[in-house]
Amino acid sequence: MNIAIPLTGIKKSSVRSSPLRVELIVFAILLAIANAPLLSREWNEQLVFFPDRVANGEWWRIVTHPFVHVSWYHLLLDGAAFLMLFAELRHWSPFARLNAVGASAFGSLAAALTSPAVSSIGFCGLSGVAHGLMAITAIEMIRRAGAWEQRAGWCSLAVVLGKAALEAATGNVVLASLHFGLMGVPIAVCHAGGVIGGLVMYGLRSARDPRSVTSPAPQPPTTFRA
Repeated sequence: MNIAIPLTGIKKSSVRSSPLRVELIVFAILLAIANAPLLSREWNEQLVFFPDRVANGEWWRIVTHPFVHVSWYHLLLDGAAFLMLFAELRHWSPFARLNAVGASAFGSLAAALTSPAVSSIGFCGLSGVAHGLMAITAIEMIRRAGAWEQRAGWCSLAVVLGKAALEAATGNVVLASLHFGLMGVPIAVCHAGGVIGGLVMYGLRSARDPRSVTSPAPQPPTTFRA
């Protein structure tokens, strides 16, 4: 008699999901702390990226600026998109997920620095990072076996690339009027920077180890003979 028990699948799934839950909780806590001043209708200016402040030694702003938002609407929009897209990389290692976030954040900041407005108004928010993770997620979908996932991936990639390119060319965020001024003064080019950063990281990772960026195939159940 053959008894099929999917022990391997359960064990690997549990190992992968546990670090992801911890990371999501940590990010949620960081967002809550960084945006606590919003309770008093203020923003956490001490954590926002200002080039002159960083040049004067306030280096932590390089790391903290993505977590700061100018309103609860801004926080909800960016935070929800970021956490959902981060969770889509559940099959990656924690180190790889953090690399994806870091590369997208670096690209977003580098692109934002091309705007003169950053010197006076500062730069913050996770939208650039979310765009980078969206591009990565789209390619992950394209590389999967399911036809509908591949089509959805191509559509997602076309949308995020087209949106980022249009915003970089015009300097205006798509559908900005629908936000009713609750997003502060967006630095539109940061979205393109986030996409570029995310795709560069994905390309380097793929070139180093092609198997590391493909979604894992379902594992066959372990079979015991009795």
